[in-house]
Amino acid sequence: MAETVWSTDTGEAVYRSRDPVRNLRLRVHLQRITSSNFLHYQPAAELRKDLIDLATFRPQPTASGHRPEEDEEEEIVIGWQEKLFSQFEVDLYQNETACQSPLDYQYRQEILKLENSGGKKNRRIFTYTDSDRYTNLEEVLGPMWP
Repeated sequence: MAETVWSTDTGEAVYRSRDPVRNLRLRVHLQRITSSNFLHYQPAAELRKDLIDLATFRPQPTASGHRPEEDEEEEIVIGWQEKLFSQFEVDLYQNETACQSPLDYQYRQEILKLENSGGKKNRRIFTYTDSDRYTNLEEVLGPMWP
């Protein structure tokens, strides 16, 4: 019987709690899925002579010690209204002339502190907060589709 590799269950749920929303924490796990993720590993003891071990094809660390799998997966725990900067925001706020508001200057200071302490903890996962200037065009212009 064939194994199901795709599920339509998105894991949506409603949780009710009496705790303040500031106690909300979300664990976000982002993983790249490729066709090679679905290949099943066969232990070397069970290999036939005409087969090649899948471990042969696994990415090897580079001379600098960087492992390609590190770019394939990211997991982070985010709190309510916690700001995680995107790479675009990091690049933008490093330039002081891009700052137009007190919030922009605050973000600039936070990014400079992050850079001095070893960089940000996220790579692809970022957040917007209520105080950000991000605006959903549908909220401003109304629905695009009749």
